[in-house]
Amino acid sequence: MSTQHKASPDSQTHAAYVLFCAVLLSLTISSCSGDKLYLGADARVVFSQDTVLFDTVFSTIGSASEAFRIINDSPGRILLEDVVLENGGESPFRINVDGLPGPSVGGLELNDGDSLYVFVEVTIDPENDYDLPFIVKDRIRVTVNGYSQYVDLIAWGQDAFFHGAPGGISALECDALWTAQKPHVIYGVVGVAQDCSLSIEAGANIHVHDKGGIYVSGGTLNVNGEQGNPVVFEGDRLEPEYSDVPGQWGIQVDTLVQTEMGVTQASILGGGIWIYGSPGSTLRHTILRNGTIGLQVDTTGTTGAAVTIENCIIHNMTAIGILAQGAHMDGTNNLVYDCGQACGAFTLGGRYRFTHSTFANTWSDGTRSTPSVLINDHYEDADGNLQIRPLEDSRFLNCILWGNNASLQDFDELVVDLEADVNDLLLRGCAVDLSATGAADWIVESSLDATPPFVDVFARDFHLASGNSEWNGVGISAGLPFLATDLDGLPRVVGSAPDMGCYERQ
Repeated sequence: MSTQHKASPDSQTHAAYVLFCAVLLSLTISSCSGDKLYLGADARVVFSQDTVLFDTVFSTIGSASEAFRIINDSPGRILLEDVVLENGGESPFRINVDGLPGPSVGGLELNDGDSLYVFVEVTIDPENDYDLPFIVKDRIRVTVNGYSQYVDLIAWGQDAFFHGAPGGISALECDALWTAQKPHVIYGVVGVAQDCSLSIEAGANIHVHDKGGIYVSGGTLNVNGEQGNPVVFEGDRLEPEYSDVPGQWGIQVDTLVQTEMGVTQASILGGGIWIYGSPGSTLRHTILRNGTIGLQVDTTGTTGAAVTIENCIIHNMTAIGILAQGAHMDGTNNLVYDCGQACGAFTLGGRYRFTHSTFANTWSDGTRSTPSVLINDHYEDADGNLQIRPLEDSRFLNCILWGNNASLQDFDELVVDLEADVNDLLLRGCAVDLSATGAADWIVESSLDATPPFVDVFARDFHLASGNSEWNGVGISAGLPFLATDLDGLPRVVGSAPDMGCYERQ
């Protein structure tokens, strides 16, 4: 008689569990063998856009959302180690990565060629935008195999008019008008096209982001400030510590160029306001400060003044206050001071007529080895040949051309370097840092090598303190069209020679 052994319920359950685990392990091994992570150092992703820009005006709408894609551009499956907001929980931005909320999301796998969406939101409190900078920024960092790539996040933080695009060159609408209703913020380079114009009304505040500015090509710029209500151009950093920092704005366009050594990156640098070929732009009661090059005016081809500047102040530029290259310019009652190179560089010929203007270079941020004012009429071409572009009837009348290097031996704050006819230049009734040995027929009735009695150079007060007649300029009888008021809007002395420079002694 045989005995039949029957399996207990517990042993049946154990056998089934072992079989399930074996099958699961087999599937896992099979899956892993076909989907191994690519661990190469060259693993990369690409983004559907490398900058996410929120251009909502937040005075009316407090939040907005945008999206971009992360695309696997590697030859295999990759692990996104992290997708994170650099400013974390302090950021005004929020992210959602493939359905998972941030500020940090990691451990997501992505097949070769596949992509996932990142949704970005930003919230700006429109009631408290006065505490914010004009432009609010953060970055999203995406790391794969230890290598990080970035997407920039940019939002307008304050209620303002915004012009341009990050790192771009944008054309303004023809015959545009910028009012003083709200501040204006320039991001990138904005252009005034041929036969178009941009007019800016009195009291407008223009804030320019780093590497940005206005480029006028064959068009017209009319900046219409008024006495006591100027138009102000400066950077877009509003923190108090940036109030006197130079170099915050000015055109810089980065590009790739072919050289003998191969392709390399180069930068095109220009003035914060750069005017080329204008039939007649004007800047009146305008302040340019804390930039690289304040005003640049290039070859015009026009018979009249391409640019007329009146009652303007340009200061604290890392390079040059006014850079002119073969231009035609007229200027009256202007003050240009504190520049890392020159306050005025009038180069490559042209025609320049400045009256009652003060160029006072008291730059103190490092050593300056260039003169306060430079005038020349030539350049050396790529083949080493001298090319002359002569001056045309250029006049500086009742001006002050000075600087804090004047006391140095063998250093003149005015350098005139002419190859053509010097009779096309005249300085009359001016106070000039120029040694007597450097005097020439083109300078008459002027004070040479004598320090002007400024009220307080350290406080940048360039009014004249002395009543000495040495600081009188030439009067109407000498052919100078009389100017009724000075830069302060105060009357000049009638019936006698007006003072040198932009201010009249009262």
